[in-house]
Amino acid sequence: MTPRLLIPLLLGTGAAWADAPTTFAGWEDTYQFDCNGPFEHFSPVDVIEHDGFRFEHTGGTVKVRRTTPRVGKKAKLGVLAGIKDLEPETQALLTRFLADFEKADVDAVIIGGDTASEPADLDRILGFLVAATKRPLLVIAGNMERAAALNHSVLTLRKAGHTHLLNFDTIRRYDGDGVDVVSLAGYYDRAYLHVTGGCIYKGKDLDSLERAAAAVDDVAVLLSHGPPRQRGQQAIDYVPGADNVGDKELTEVITRAKIPFGVFGHILEAGGHATDLAGKPLPPNKLHTSLYLDQGSANPLLWRMNDGSTAYGLAAILTIEQKKASYAILRGSKPKPAAVSE
Repeated sequence: MTPRLLIPLLLGTGAAWADAPTTFAGWEDTYQFDCNGPFEHFSPVDVIEHDGFRFEHTGGTVKVRRTTPRVGKKAKLGVLAGIKDLEPETQALLTRFLADFEKADVDAVIIGGDTASEPADLDRILGFLVAATKRPLLVIAGNMERAAALNHSVLTLRKAGHTHLLNFDTIRRYDGDGVDVVSLAGYYDRAYLHVTGGCIYKGKDLDSLERAAAAVDDVAVLLSHGPPRQRGQQAIDYVPGADNVGDKELTEVITRAKIPFGVFGHILEAGGHATDLAGKPLPPNKLHTSLYLDQGSANPLLWRMNDGSTAYGLAAILTIEQKKASYAILRGSKPKPAAVSE
């Protein structure tokens, strides 16, 4: 494939870069309706400290460090997606998953899309999450959200003081301690959008992803709702009756940019495991030089999986150790039968 032009002349909402913002508040305002912001930068650095973390914003990159350095060399990410509602059962499972992340001392929590489709539900779910954890929260739009609604919800919560909530529709690189996360929000196929005005990524957004991946100074993890195109029924993009439905162009970008790790939450029935880029399953709790993880849906609603099992809510912890990674799957419990009164 012939590479596209890597430096677009126009960015985001159409403003030339010469007119682009020079503060992060201005950045958020300028790209508040965008599905994916540009990978560009401003100076000087905007610095925000919040509950033990320091956030250095320069537009398309946020550098995040603990104010008290962590013990040990392993970087860890808690991974959620497909929350969908905030029913009592969902709240209880999210609370349990977040407690597991806290116990593991994760560096950040990823919210990988399909959080909710309605603005009021987005407000409630994200409001619950920012109150439940002080870890940095990296959130993107999937195929279920309108980008503008998600961006507005995040911006409202940030203005209320929850500055650990980070919008990875408009930020494209998390520069962490031992791991970098690069983002691609939305989905590639309009047929999969659940709402009018949903988030479709385009060629310029893939270009920005490549530029973000080229800028990393640690191991790169791709945060994208939709998976790359793979092969076979054990792949993370396999849907019974539809075959492998991932994005071929995303696979090409991953290969070209040499992104060794990724998290993808779209194909619910393929959740709860990781594969290599071709789609070959990789075992959990073992180090791999490359892996692509579908953590599944964090909603406790029963879901039949491709491997024949049943899931009642899934999450994951991705651990980066030097240039390798391992993953552990967290599982919700089967609901107990309701008591029958006589």
